[in-house]
Amino acid sequence: MYAVLDIEATGGKKGEEDIIEVAIYRYDGRQVVDQLISLVCPERKIDAYVQKLTQITPKMVKTAPKFHELAKRIIEITNGAVLVGHNVEFDYRMLKQEFKKLGYTYYRETIDTVPLSEKAFPEANSYSLGKLSKELGIPVSDRHRAAGDARATLELFKLLLEKDSLKSISKLEEEKKRVSQKFASVYEEMPNEIGLVYFLNQKKEVIYLTRAINIALATRKILTGKSGLSNKIRLEFATVRHEITGNELISWIKEANEKKRLKPKLVRNTNGFDFPYTLFVEIKDGYKTLKLDRNHRKRPNPVFQILSLKMGQKILSLITEEFQLCPKLNGISPADLDCLSFEVGECNGACKQKESPDSYNQRVDEFLEKIKLENKNFLLIEEGRRLGESSFVWVNDGVCVGYGYYELHHQIKDRKRIKERMTTVEKDSDIDSVVKGFLFTEKYRELITLPL
Repeated sequence: MYAVLDIEATGGKKGEEDIIEVAIYRYDGRQVVDQLISLVCPERKIDAYVQKLTQITPKMVKTAPKFHELAKRIIEITNGAVLVGHNVEFDYRMLKQEFKKLGYTYYRETIDTVPLSEKAFPEANSYSLGKLSKELGIPVSDRHRAAGDARATLELFKLLLEKDSLKSISKLEEEKKRVSQKFASVYEEMPNEIGLVYFLNQKKEVIYLTRAINIALATRKILTGKSGLSNKIRLEFATVRHEITGNELISWIKEANEKKRLKPKLVRNTNGFDFPYTLFVEIKDGYKTLKLDRNHRKRPNPVFQILSLKMGQKILSLITEEFQLCPKLNGISPADLDCLSFEVGECNGACKQKESPDSYNQRVDEFLEKIKLENKNFLLIEEGRRLGESSFVWVNDGVCVGYGYYELHHQIKDRKRIKERMTTVEKDSDIDSVVKGFLFTEKYRELITLPL
């Protein structure tokens, strides 16, 4: 069974869009047996570009049902079906995003008609839905509207099924369903909460653990994934357990500490480091520059360790922007080109020696002071695991020493009471790097300074 769909959205930053129209055709391989076509009233404005492209206006969606009013119907029409779409990842992401707002983990297997079309029609001039449909003689009405695009995708999918002489699409569907159904009872019992997931073998040994923004979703991804790591976990695990942490900061800290304590045999990174990249300070012509490099933990002037190159580049860009540093000096802009930020007035010209090193370095020092742990004693306060509960992370004399939970403020008013409620963690540069990252992004509710 297939659910061929198309979603139209408001536009905006990834993760912040809302659905404005949905069309789903439930297809049994021979005929459409059910369908859902509806405008959706979004919570945010529709971008002007989207209005022009789709001809969907704020007035049209004003009286349309909100997503939560359609949610049950969407679950029903896609139940037991594989989602089929042209660039289906976008449509699937939008559905998961909307369901997440409702506290529900939405999971379906997917088939994307784009790579299937590339394989079936290698001579096509384009694989965009409109151009490919025209080239194949598939009629398209209401282009860039959900119903029109979903109907065109359905006709394309029918053609792909006809050309699939080896029945590879059907086999793909059956395999995805088999793997998904096998582990459904495991991940469907998991909560949609922030925390850790532990995979244990028959001997009750933890073979793998990971932090998760959504425990249920992370468990499902691991058990149904195609990676070598997922394959190894599926072969060896016997049971799965979880722990809710209530917030990201403690999930990061607890993950690092648990890996040291439990030493699981399966890990994400085979190089031995979960934080393989280092941000460090380097002096160039008197200017303090921030550099990102791999496996340089012993390099002088390290700032903190970072999980991945992509995350490191993002953090470095945010630091450069917030403290008005030079992207060219920090290695963000190409070395062989002029500094565009200087040309548009967003850089003070340190890369051209038009700003003195003392002036520039003062802003670098402001960043370093913001994330500094040395000679500091404080609590980072965040949400707890349940309503009415809060959490703390304690940095004592420059080192993260533990975390805990409390309900009343007097329960953390002095060191003795903090220690009574605290779970101790081993001294670890990775954990300190996590704390520094949260200090920089200010992803905490409150910072309480304690006497040294």
